[in-house]
Amino acid sequence: MKKQVFILLITVICTAVFAKVSSDEAIARLQKVSKTDFPEASYITVDNEIIDLDETCKGQYYTERYKRVLTEKGRKDNELWFFYDTMYDTLFVKTIEIFKASGERIKLNPDDILSVQTNAFDKFSNIYSDNGKVLTGTLPNLEIDDIVRTVSVRTVHNTRMENNFFTEISVNSYEPALHQYLEINAPGSVKLNIHHLNKSGDYVTYDEKTEKGVKSYKFNVNSAHQIIYEPGMENPDEFTYRIIITTLDNWEQLSKWYYGLVAPHLEINDDIIAKTNELTAGCKTREEKAQKLYYWVARKIRYLGVDKEDYKPGYEPHDAAYTFSTMGGVCRDKAALLVAMLRIAGIEADPILIANGYKLNPEAPVMWFNHAVAVSYDENGEPEFFYDPTDENTKELFPQYLEDCSYIIASEKGETLRTVPLSGSEKNRTDIKTYMKIDKENKAESKINFSYFGLADGFFRSYMMNINELKKREMIESVLSKVHPFAKLKNYKISDPKDTEKYMTVEIEFEIPDYVTDNGEILIMPLEAYKFSLSFIYNYQLQAFNMSSRRYPFKLPNTYSIRIEEKTEFPYDIKTVSLPEVKSLDLHGIKFTSESEADHRSINIKTGFSIDQIHFKQKDFIRLKEEIARLASYSKLYLILEK
Repeated sequence: MKKQVFILLITVICTAVFAKVSSDEAIARLQKVSKTDFPEASYITVDNEIIDLDETCKGQYYTERYKRVLTEKGRKDNELWFFYDTMYDTLFVKTIEIFKASGERIKLNPDDILSVQTNAFDKFSNIYSDNGKVLTGTLPNLEIDDIVRTVSVRTVHNTRMENNFFTEISVNSYEPALHQYLEINAPGSVKLNIHHLNKSGDYVTYDEKTEKGVKSYKFNVNSAHQIIYEPGMENPDEFTYRIIITTLDNWEQLSKWYYGLVAPHLEINDDIIAKTNELTAGCKTREEKAQKLYYWVARKIRYLGVDKEDYKPGYEPHDAAYTFSTMGGVCRDKAALLVAMLRIAGIEADPILIANGYKLNPEAPVMWFNHAVAVSYDENGEPEFFYDPTDENTKELFPQYLEDCSYIIASEKGETLRTVPLSGSEKNRTDIKTYMKIDKENKAESKINFSYFGLADGFFRSYMMNINELKKREMIESVLSKVHPFAKLKNYKISDPKDTEKYMTVEIEFEIPDYVTDNGEILIMPLEAYKFSLSFIYNYQLQAFNMSSRRYPFKLPNTYSIRIEEKTEFPYDIKTVSLPEVKSLDLHGIKFTSESEADHRSINIKTGFSIDQIHFKQKDFIRLKEEIARLASYSKLYLILEK
């Protein structure tokens, strides 16, 4: 602890001056670091970045990194990556060199180390652009305690949103930084809004001054603590300190910009009108029309990455008529065509940009979206249905993994940032119905039916479309092994995953010899109604609880529910039924219920499990983990009956 305080004090003293860290100083600081100061780090860095902007927010980015290797894992992390997009910027890697612990300095030729590869989905998004490139290469003979210095210069000649600029400083991040320096120089006409989000500690010092019409913004970040990755953790952007710097004053500016980008491409022609009318003929409701049009665009317009936009590639769609005639396009093209057809059908709709997998902060407007989809409205003008027509084999209009994500509507008047609402757990459901008929030899003639809805349907459908018959049978055998180790498969039927008119179902017929233990007057029988792991995504949904403890807030993948009904019939009269005692659960949006009824020759048990909340505080983890473990123990319970 004393060593960490000493390093922090030295760093603060040394960085009182607002200037980039010199090479000698960076190396000296990194060499003084002890591995015990950063016990969970594979490497430690000193970073300098200087950005010079012109009045249109184009300019030059100078990036210098010093990276000291601390562990064997860090030594193996010897790949270099430099990303750029030829329609927006050019990149020049100026320097690659290695400083050995012995004092030797090895200069490498970037042209010998690096090669260009196409990177259609760029560093910051999964929006297709075949102009995306990456310079990548491997550092030779890297050793523990080596310090790698790289210098690159990126020249921006076309901003993604004209006359605007966005960047951020991750004060706390997965990459441990001994020191970060950021300097932004811009004309006085360029206004920068600086947002400190989740601010904590005294890691950051800041200076701002104007000289000869140029305003300089300078940031020093000193020895902020490292974020250690945990499976299932909340997105660190939600709780860690970061600084967002943006020229946008509000989200409405971005909404209007996107409208101006896509609106000219929504023009229709007679062919699009005719196809829309053909598809919606006979439809009586807005939802019926929307489904017909969505399924046609999703299935008939092939996902083809043909990037020919000249203005804002990656964000600007092709003309709807072009996409319709070529029957191909990427997310932005398919979304634009769907919007055009919905409007023809009398359904108000707009394209939207969405942050696939994360939320943006409402306080800090930035153009950091990575997917294009669509939205339509109800009679009050509020968002009613969301559409992602990039998935050609789904039953759902919109995948559940895009819920709880930020989006912005392309609007002429301007809209603010919104979040896609979570669907209820009832929508993302697995229903399991088990029927057991016990004969006089205590053998169980059995049938189990699975019905999948929403998220469960999407996952299962996708899986079934990508495995052969042998793998399907192996999956069925695996399910039966969870029911009983001696279950014998007789027959099974899996619905056609290509039939998106219906939800996916599975029917399994099997038998279990000696299923009931008969001790004369007393019968002992396993209970299947508590085996939630029969749902193939139950364990996936709860994998966050596989850890023994947590440092940070955590998140479950989606809302979800399981309903199990077990009916058992006996060949003899039953006097009494003794069910094990189970406790219901209702804690932080996670619920468990159980009920049963019996007559003289049968018993029916119903259980339910649901997740309606997905964001949790760190302090809630242990209690919830204990409750989940208790539910898991119920899968080993038995039923006792008296004949």
